[in-house]
Amino acid sequence: MATENLRLDQLEAMSSDLRQKRSELFEHVNRWRNERDRINESSKKMREEAQVHKEERDKINARVQEIKVKLDPLYNQLDEKKKKLDGIEKEIQAEYKELPRKRRVEKDLNRIEWEIMTTPTRDLFDREAEYVSRANELKKRLGTFRKPPKKSEATMEITAEAKATEMEIRHIRDEINVLREESQKHHESMLSLFRKADEERDKANQAHGKFVEYLNEVKKVDEELDQVMGQLRGMKEGYRKEEMREEERRMAKFSAVRSELRQKALAKLAAGEKLSFDDLQFIYGSDNESEENEDTTILDKLHQK
Repeated sequence: MATENLRLDQLEAMSSDLRQKRSELFEHVNRWRNERDRINESSKKMREEAQVHKEERDKINARVQEIKVKLDPLYNQLDEKKKKLDGIEKEIQAEYKELPRKRRVEKDLNRIEWEIMTTPTRDLFDREAEYVSRANELKKRLGTFRKPPKKSEATMEITAEAKATEMEIRHIRDEINVLREESQKHHESMLSLFRKADEERDKANQAHGKFVEYLNEVKKVDEELDQVMGQLRGMKEGYRKEEMREEERRMAKFSAVRSELRQKALAKLAAGEKLSFDDLQFIYGSDNESEENEDTTILDKLHQK
């Protein structure tokens, strides 16, 4: 019995330790679950913000495409005007011998001015001084040539129209460049947020891994605790059955002694012997108090044996 009691105490101690361990593990489970959920929420917000930047970028790009459609007709108009001017220049060239050299200088100057006009401002910044210096040099050279015959009114009109078209093209290109810069900012913000969201997702996966790790540890402890509790229940159930059997044996012995004492009291009564109070209780006792006194007397008898 002492061995069984020792084993019962050991199982109770193991059960208490396992419950404590389970409680500590659940603290880790809850902590990593909350951390995972917090990071996932942060990643979700970043992706939503990145999506907003993507939509803004796409709207701007669509606007750029709409504006670019206006450029093709303008380029066509400019080409037509240049062709007309080229035709007039060929006519003038026949009359003006220095025209080929002068036209080469003018062509170089026009090319530089066109580059200045069509190059985006941010790309022009580093080479602007070079372009301006070269343009001034070409203008000086043009001043050394003999003045050609005066241009006709038609030539001047076409030139003015070409300049106006070039200005309109430059204005549209500037607008496109501004929109592209804004689109690029949204694009970079979108990429940055998606990268951060991916990093947060990796952290969330790591946190989830820790969550699952501790949850599996809890399951192992639960399995071990179930085994211990099963043994405890089995032992306690065995103790209860043994106590019931012991009680049945005690009551059987109690009833036997009570019957024996009553028979002795009846025999004394039949023999005319003097009866004690206990003898009277065995023969006539029926109320609760008498039964309690009778039980006490019988127990005393049992202990004496």
